Amino acid sequence: MRGALLALTAFALHGCVGAWVDMPEEQVSKTAAHRRLIENAITPVITRTQKNSPERQWCGATLLVVILPIPLKLPVCESYSNAIAYGNDINGTEVPLLRSSRKISSDFHACGPFMFLGPLMHGYQGNALCGTFR
Repeated sequence: MRGALLALTAFALHGCVGAWVDMPEEQVSKTAAHRRLIENAITPVITRTQKNSPERQWCGATLLVVILPIPLKLPVCESYSNAIAYGNDINGTEVPLLRSSRKISSDFHACGPFMFLGPLMHGYQGNALCGTFR
């Protein structure tokens, strides 16, 4: 208990700490043909995927230590605005089964003594000690 109180006091004196995290976020929507296959207890099989020019982007985290940002990122993420996965429908003809897009989302995660002011900002999710700004 004493160690936790000491750590909390040191944390409150230090100020806020945080990190920006840039990671890929994928959104997938199923087409009507995919839903019909599932309704008929048939497992959809993807035969080919068509993407529009994927781009390489930087992923990782930027740590905020005192006031100095330390980037820990690599250009290893792939983002694209539209991808279509094709497969056979109930009749055996090739149709689009899935549509997806992937973008890089950047969230700021922070902890500190003044995080109770976080709900004043739009997009804050968390409590009075730690939270995420989207």
